[in-house]
Amino acid sequence: MNLLRNSSVGGLLKARWFPVVPQLVLLAVFILLILGGLGVTTSDLDLGLYLRDTNLANLIVWSYWWPVIIIAAVLFGRLWCAVCPMEFITYWAGRIGLRRRVPGILRSGWVVTVFYTLVWIVGIQTLAVNRIPHQMSLYMLLLILVAVDVSLIFERRAFCSYVCPVGHLLGLYALLSPFEWRADDASVCQGCRTKDCVAKRNQYRLAGRSCTSGLYPASIRDNRDCLLCTQCLKACPHKNLRFSVRRPFADLLAGVELRPAQVGFILMLGGFVAYEILSEWPVSSEIMMWGPDRLVQALGVMGAMSSLVSAVFLFIVVPVLALSLVAALARLASRQERMSFGVAAKAFTLLLLPTIAGAHIIKSILRMASRIPFWPGVWVDPSGLETAQRIVAGTVVLDGSVTEALEPTVSLAALALLLVSLAATVPVFRRTVMTQRLGRGAKVTLLLGTLAYWSVFSVMLVRWRCWP
Repeated sequence: MNLLRNSSVGGLLKARWFPVVPQLVLLAVFILLILGGLGVTTSDLDLGLYLRDTNLANLIVWSYWWPVIIIAAVLFGRLWCAVCPMEFITYWAGRIGLRRRVPGILRSGWVVTVFYTLVWIVGIQTLAVNRIPHQMSLYMLLLILVAVDVSLIFERRAFCSYVCPVGHLLGLYALLSPFEWRADDASVCQGCRTKDCVAKRNQYRLAGRSCTSGLYPASIRDNRDCLLCTQCLKACPHKNLRFSVRRPFADLLAGVELRPAQVGFILMLGGFVAYEILSEWPVSSEIMMWGPDRLVQALGVMGAMSSLVSAVFLFIVVPVLALSLVAALARLASRQERMSFGVAAKAFTLLLLPTIAGAHIIKSILRMASRIPFWPGVWVDPSGLETAQRIVAGTVVLDGSVTEALEPTVSLAALALLLVSLAATVPVFRRTVMTQRLGRGAKVTLLLGTLAYWSVFSVMLVRWRCWP
């Protein structure tokens, strides 16, 4: 079903003011959020635990804006990219830039993987950009600076396609989406002589420009790279595009081939999401931190350095060791002597993706629900410093009645999402090209490894939320 034929959806996406107007609105919000965090800081760790939620800007960015982006990516694909203010900024910077050809190192995708990893390990775990509002504002300013610099140097939408730290995250989650953007009739594209949707002469139009991600609509096979900017629809003289509903997880079932940088990204993401979920419950958090804590003690490091060491251990060392173990066992179990580590890694990480996405949504729901008690205070004290100090001093007690009332619903939603992720993994395992290439022993090994990862979340959530 082509949703563009719906008058409301089609009218919105075909309008020349879309997505420029939403981008401008969100750019204004982006600037206000930066201003709301600047200068609001503390070196008191106890105060920082509350300041992240008592500061209005920080509360919006990390507890609602970011979770909504994650959920929207799984449900609708790269919809956020369509209205992201960074795309608007990079467009204007690109118009006056050098327009150099994008080098291979950027096109490989490894810059995105490394950038996202650095954000997590250095930015969040070490510099606390998600807890200290001032650090958050500096991080957002850094993103703008990087976006402008990259766009001033390289052609088209280089930052969005090859540098943005969440590019892989949104693209990979978009593989699960029940929506897709494609050419409506391939024969129309073949007969088109002007090719306005990819013509170089149209690359820097404000509306109706050719795809600045370098995609030809008739050749799009999956949701990873299309930013849903709708520019090709406005450029196409035949209006030969469709935004249609499809079977969820269709791209995974169709045999999508993961790139090496995306394999690395999923591997790291699996560690990040496991940490996010397991840290919610003190028991699982203590078990998870046993290894990092012993390593920190052995190295004798303290403060920010201890956080850095723990993050590297949890987000790089453990995922790499886990993948190496599963891949080695798969190779031993396979009778295909030529099966490479890369083939096993691609198949395993693809099987992990539904569970990772489901757990990520669960974390997003938990975060949004748990932050409800902070909303009354942020309107009275937007900076959050005074409120945080009063909470630490015990003169302010948060009203958790709404959160407590939502707990049963949140718990049921979490369990339902886990079951959906498991249900999605089964057809992916049975039908995707990556696993079909493997021998029976290798497939069973990879499936058991995937189930083991899924079981970490299911056992923890059942024990924490349903069986205390």
